[in-house]
Amino acid sequence: MKRIVFFLTLICVLAAPASLAQRLSPKSPLILNLDYAKFRNDDSTGYLEVYYGFYPGLVTYEVRDGRYSGFLKVDTRVKSTRTGRYVVSRLSGVPVVVRDTSQMSMRSTFVSEVGMVLPFGEYSLEVVVTDSLAPSRRDSLALPLVVRSFEAAAAMSDLELCSSIKESDAKNDLFFKNSLEVLPNPTLVFGVASHPMMFNYCELYNLDPQKTYSVKSVILGQDGKVLKETTKQRKYNVKNAVEAGTMNVASIQSGRYRFRLILGDEAGTPISLIEKTFYLYNPHIQITQAAAASIKATELAGLSAQELADEFSKAQYIATDQEIRTFGQITSEEGRREFLAKFWTEVEDGRLGRAPILRMVYLQRVLTAGQRYRAMNRDGWKTDRGRVLVLYGEPDEIERYPTSSENKPYEVWRYYGVENGVEFDFVDRSGFGEYQLVNSTKRGEMRDDDWQRYLQ
Repeated sequence: MKRIVFFLTLICVLAAPASLAQRLSPKSPLILNLDYAKFRNDDSTGYLEVYYGFYPGLVTYEVRDGRYSGFLKVDTRVKSTRTGRYVVSRLSGVPVVVRDTSQMSMRSTFVSEVGMVLPFGEYSLEVVVTDSLAPSRRDSLALPLVVRSFEAAAAMSDLELCSSIKESDAKNDLFFKNSLEVLPNPTLVFGVASHPMMFNYCELYNLDPQKTYSVKSVILGQDGKVLKETTKQRKYNVKNAVEAGTMNVASIQSGRYRFRLILGDEAGTPISLIEKTFYLYNPHIQITQAAAASIKATELAGLSAQELADEFSKAQYIATDQEIRTFGQITSEEGRREFLAKFWTEVEDGRLGRAPILRMVYLQRVLTAGQRYRAMNRDGWKTDRGRVLVLYGEPDEIERYPTSSENKPYEVWRYYGVENGVEFDFVDRSGFGEYQLVNSTKRGEMRDDDWQRYLQ
């Protein structure tokens, strides 16, 4: 399975207005969406297609002649599980050019694709993407894959879920195959906000040209319940064929689902079955909190019990004492995942008098605090400045005062959008670079009107 960052985090933030900046740097991490499908090539090899998806709003841009230009470096490697050696190593460049900031939407995706021939066997697919204008910004994924032969009986290739499929004669187009333009959707996110129609593509092998086959398309919920189903009868008249179809998914509530394609005989008896997990984002359909927590759990899939514990420890600033005690008693990976999914669902709805905050935004603040404010062997987010940044975000104004003959170094942070304007005052009381909060006008924070005595 691919890893994605779930669609409820569809946000786009840029560091500075285009009219002022020569370079636009996103505040959120670079995200690689990755999917693949395998097809028949010959009697000893298969053909692997790898699909990449990037959100334009998470790419660094330079402004030149009124155009916004970015560039991504994609390193794709395939390693043999048997030998441990890389059989494929490709470094490619992906230019990302947009006309204006309105195109830098997280709801749109820039898609690319690469194909390769591989002998039958087991492999690891490893992809690293780097933001060329900001090389420290990168993301990577590693996925297992098996390239197998297609037996003599009727069989299907892997399933490719797409944002569109249409007839084409542009044979030189990157997405052209079998007289069709097949545009993949590596995010696997569909719905009314982006792709209300979900297209699917697969190849059928070893058919009997004289027989009639049934093709059943099914959408399944996480509980295995059939939510939508269509069946058609087809006589392909050829030994190898293409099956391309579509389903309207705009009426199904947001969540994680499986799309299943079943090739059967004329009576409907299954011959071959393939399926793939996908995600729906239909915000116009209200869902229960329990369903929202189930959706949130998809973001946490793949995290180990220790990684879940580490994430919750970083969320301690917005957790209650009871939640901290309860989480400490949960030892199983699944239990921690369920607890954390419910926790983040409530946080993103807003609770305990706090404004809603997305999990992705909160964790990005933790990362930023760690990079800026580490002091005295303490993680940056555990320091006073780190805590304030994590809870309230970037300040609107910072006044920094270095050491002088009269004062210790100190900083004054101001937030104009919090409680009609608040201030946080930090002093490096020890002289070792750890600024301590000595006063704030924010309700619930430390208040000391005589805080300037700590400057002496």
